[in-house]
Amino acid sequence: MASGMSTFLLLLLCGALFCSSACSTSFRRIGEHETGGGKCSEYEMNFEPIQAEPILESDGGRILQWRSSMMTRMGLMDARMVTVNQGSLLLPQYANAHRVLVLLSGKACMGLMLPFGTEANIRNIYKGEVIAVPRGMPLWIQNVGNQELTFLTFANIRDPMMHGCHKYEAFHLAGAQTKHGMGGILHGFSRDTLTEAMDLDERTVSQLVENQDEVAIVRLGEAHGRRMTISERDLGAEKAGWMADFSYRFESAHRDIVQSRAGQLIIANSYKLPVLKYMDMSIGCLHLKNDALTAPGWFTNADQLIYCVQGSARVQMVRPTGEMAGDVEMNEGDMVMVPKNYPVMMQAGRNGFNATFVMNNDKPIAMHITGGDSVFKAMHPRVRMGAFKISEAVDRHAYEQSTRAKTTFLLPPRKATRRESESEVEEGGNIGGVGMDEIQEALWSMF
Repeated sequence: MASGMSTFLLLLLCGALFCSSACSTSFRRIGEHETGGGKCSEYEMNFEPIQAEPILESDGGRILQWRSSMMTRMGLMDARMVTVNQGSLLLPQYANAHRVLVLLSGKACMGLMLPFGTEANIRNIYKGEVIAVPRGMPLWIQNVGNQELTFLTFANIRDPMMHGCHKYEAFHLAGAQTKHGMGGILHGFSRDTLTEAMDLDERTVSQLVENQDEVAIVRLGEAHGRRMTISERDLGAEKAGWMADFSYRFESAHRDIVQSRAGQLIIANSYKLPVLKYMDMSIGCLHLKNDALTAPGWFTNADQLIYCVQGSARVQMVRPTGEMAGDVEMNEGDMVMVPKNYPVMMQAGRNGFNATFVMNNDKPIAMHITGGDSVFKAMHPRVRMGAFKISEAVDRHAYEQSTRAKTTFLLPPRKATRRESESEVEEGGNIGGVGMDEIQEALWSMF
C-alpha cells in the first residue's frame, strides 16, 4: 500500500513539474516569439519605412527586395519588385510559397501551369492586374510592350520553414549555373541521370544545360523574340481560360468604398477571387486625396505590408502598451509592415497617396476607432462615459453629433468637413462586398 502510494505521489509530482514547465513556456511565448533560437519581442519590431535593395541586375532587368528581419522572423511576407526590360523574359520558375503579383506598369504575355499535364494557359496581362500564383506552380512572363514591365510580388511565407526561419525560395526551370541562388535546377542533376530520364543523347542534354548563360531575367534575341510572339486574338481576356480564376483587375473593379472628398478603396479577397482562400492572402488598392485620412484601426486576423506607389503619407502605429510605435513618413517606393491588431492610421500628403497593401488572410476583418463602424459608436453610451469619465453632453458631441459618424474608413480632412456636410458619403457599405453571412463565416475562421 505504501509502495503504491509513493508511486502515485511520484507520478503526481512529475505531472506538476510538467504542467509548471508548460505554463512557464506558455507565459513566455505570450510576450515573445522564438524562431531558430532567437527571441522576437514587440520592442524589437521596426516600424520605419524600408526601401528595396537590388538582388539581381542584368541586361534583361532587375529584382529588388525589401529586407527586414521583422518580416522573416514574424513569418509575414516576402516582398520584391521585378522589372523586365523591353524584349526580355522572366524565365520559367516556381516558388515554395503562395504569391500575388501586382502589375504597376507595362504589358506582358504570361504563362501559368497547373499540375497533371494541364496545358499552359497563356494570355496578355496589363497594368492594374493582380495575379494569384499558388506555390509550386510554374510561370513565365515576357515583356511584349513598348516600355519597362514592373510588378510587385508578395509571397506568404508563414508556411515555408527553412533552417528554422521563414524563407521564400524560387526554383528556376531554366538559367545558367550561378552562385546568386537563381540558377536553373537542371544543373543540380548529373548528366547521366538527365540523359536517362529524358531519353536523350548526351549531346542534346549538354546543349540544354550549357547553352544557358543568364539567370532569372534574360534578354531575348530578335529571332527568339519572334518565335515567342503569339497573336493578339489568342491572348485576350476572353481567351483566359482557367487563368481567369487566378486574376483580378483593379483598373475595372467595383470600388468597395468611394468618398468623394477622401478617396477610394478596393479589396480583393476570397469572395472576389476564390483562389485566395487556399493561399490565405488578400490584397488592396488605396487612393487617398490630399490630406485625407484612413480611420485609425486594426485588422484582427491579418498582418499588412503597405507599399507606397505614388505620393506620400504620414503613418502612425501604436503598441499594446499605449505608446506610439511609429510616426513616419512614407514616400514612393517605401514599404511599412503592420502586425495584426496593431492600431494604424494614415494621412495623405499634399499630393495625395496611392498604395497597395497585402494581407496574410483571405478574409481580413477590420475594426476602427472612428467613423460609421467605430467600436466606440457601437459601445453603450454609459460604458463610454464611465471609461473616459466624460459627461453625457461630451459623449453625445463626440460620438453622435460628429460628422465622422457618417463616414466609413475614408475620412476627408477637417477643413473639407467644415465646408459641407458629409451626407453624400460612400458607395458600397461593406468592404469587399461582405454581408452578415460572410462576416459570420470570417469570424468563425479566426478560431
